[in-house]
Amino acid sequence: MTGTMRAAVLHAAGPPEAFSLEDIAIPEVKPGEVRVRVKACGVSFRDVVERNGTYRRDVTFPLVIGLEIAGVVEETGQGVSLVKEGDHVCTKAFSSCGMCRYCRSGRETTCLNRQPVRGGYAEYVVLPQDAFVRIPLSLAFEKACMLGAGAGVALNAVRDTARTKIGDRVLVTGATGGVGLPAVQIAHHAGAEVIAVTRSESKRAMLEQAGAHHVIVADGDFSTAVRDVTGGEGADVIIDTVGSHVFDAAYNSLALHGRYAFVGQLNSDKISINPARIFFKRAQLLGVGSVSRAQLADVIELAEQDIVRPQIAEVMPLEDIVKAHHLVEASASVGRIVVTP
Repeated sequence: MTGTMRAAVLHAAGPPEAFSLEDIAIPEVKPGEVRVRVKACGVSFRDVVERNGTYRRDVTFPLVIGLEIAGVVEETGQGVSLVKEGDHVCTKAFSSCGMCRYCRSGRETTCLNRQPVRGGYAEYVVLPQDAFVRIPLSLAFEKACMLGAGAGVALNAVRDTARTKIGDRVLVTGATGGVGLPAVQIAHHAGAEVIAVTRSESKRAMLEQAGAHHVIVADGDFSTAVRDVTGGEGADVIIDTVGSHVFDAAYNSLALHGRYAFVGQLNSDKISINPARIFFKRAQLLGVGSVSRAQLADVIELAEQDIVRPQIAEVMPLEDIVKAHHLVEASASVGRIVVTP
């Protein structure tokens, strides 16, 4: 396929105004690759930190970002077997090689040769076949695009990394975000007592509807409030989607023998902790990877069962990408902003 496509291109890191809407060449499909007609792309915080220069890993310019992609397969390269033309698909956050020792042992999210998924801010995207997972025709693209890097990572964090059990108290920071909200839904479905932290009173109702038993509205230290609702014990599991900004409050909220799962980091700030605070609490500090194909398939089923319910704040045309990034960076939206090329 030849021709051009509309895309939001970055020529350097910068503010939202750094995006340039351009007509660029439609990428050619190589062996093992798949071309997808993009129908929807979520605007994630990883997009924000790639755009503003905080996240620099594998970032070179010019660049088309956008990892939360859903669309229709239009062409497959030689050797592609995982999807076929006409399939509706959504993306993982990274593609894996399937051959390194981590992939062979079922730990594909730490693949030694993994490649980040990007390119959703355009009419077409070409990626390795491993980046795509089929979705049912009944699932709207605007919701499906949020499942991989959002709900899929939440499932990894809650079920597989933090090993949440029935009766656990689970604290979710950044609870209305693309990972935080499905983490609340999944933890509730797993039989946990869910504590959601948000900075906005206006988001309380949404969190309660998602399954939060306790909603704490705080823009500072929330650990006392967590102790109050847990009888002084704290939370057995922390799903931290924010990172260093809330670490002290979140760690002070952790119960004895608690599991602290790091999912996100919104800036370049660092944390500091005395190791004694870890071993006296018998705490486990856990890093959450991305989402595997199996985890994404599971979360697609949860979405079909209405257990995971992606929350759309607004659907915008690609021409409004600057506005979309301003809203996401300011945490000014309730739910995910989705752009449609």
